[in-house]
Amino acid sequence: MDGFTLTWKRTGAHSIIPIGPDAYFVPVKGAGLAARAAALSSLLPPEVVIARRTAAWIWGLDVLPPGVNELDWDVELIAPRTSETPPAPSPITPDSVELPPEHVVKESDVRLTCPARTALDCARWLPRYEAVAALDQFLRRDVDVAELTAMARRLRGYRGNKRLRQRLRLGDRGAASPGESWVRVAVVDTGFPLPETQIPVQGPQGHSLYIDLGYREFRVGLEYDGERHHTGREARNHDARRRDWLAKEMGWDVIPVTKNFLTRPAPYLGALLTALLQRGWQPDNATMEHIAARLARLERRPH
Repeated sequence: MDGFTLTWKRTGAHSIIPIGPDAYFVPVKGAGLAARAAALSSLLPPEVVIARRTAAWIWGLDVLPPGVNELDWDVELIAPRTSETPPAPSPITPDSVELPPEHVVKESDVRLTCPARTALDCARWLPRYEAVAALDQFLRRDVDVAELTAMARRLRGYRGNKRLRQRLRLGDRGAASPGESWVRVAVVDTGFPLPETQIPVQGPQGHSLYIDLGYREFRVGLEYDGERHHTGREARNHDARRRDWLAKEMGWDVIPVTKNFLTRPAPYLGALLTALLQRGWQPDNATMEHIAARLARLERRPH
């Protein structure tokens, strides 16, 4: 990889031309992230591979930043570090990292990091909330935290990384959506105990209901009402009936959380604190001070 660079020139036909050795025309307009990654993979030297969010996308997981369209996201590249390769990441030069051959696979003619390495890279490099949400998705695809921990021990920059260890400990395959992951991380960061995910509760006619996350001991839960499955009158009525049953028949206090949590978490976290205290939770003074300070900071944060 010593000396390899790839630059781009935009044309008037809504396309870009990669300028470099053996470069060919690559259409941009309407080209999805996977298609652009495949085109680049065919142009680049064999040691350069697709990685991080782009690799996750090819593996079927959307870990792009909230609100970002795949058409607007740049393809991410990494290359194995050598003694001659200076670590100088940029939009046009592959990021040089430690990349054992067994961490690279070929999927649909695209050279990319294997699922476990992709999960580890996302956990290592993405912002905290997005990193845990990405990790949760990989865990639901049967990537194992123990495997990721062992992999991290063999990589410079990963081995002994405190931030990465914390994120791996937060990973939970029970999170059914990125929104649920974000709520769980915010709850922990505020000072509450780590909540359990997908808590089974007996429902009508003996069917099990599952609460997104919460505290079984105190029968307090939170549920993330994402737009995809909780929009519309019928969905809202179903949610209301379900939570009414949980409250009246099973004694659960379930706090519904909407996408507003992402920008204004304080009201929801304050409601969680109130519900837990009313149900008998007795945090020590240090925990209460931490929660109070965190809530105060969140209240002051611009929305």
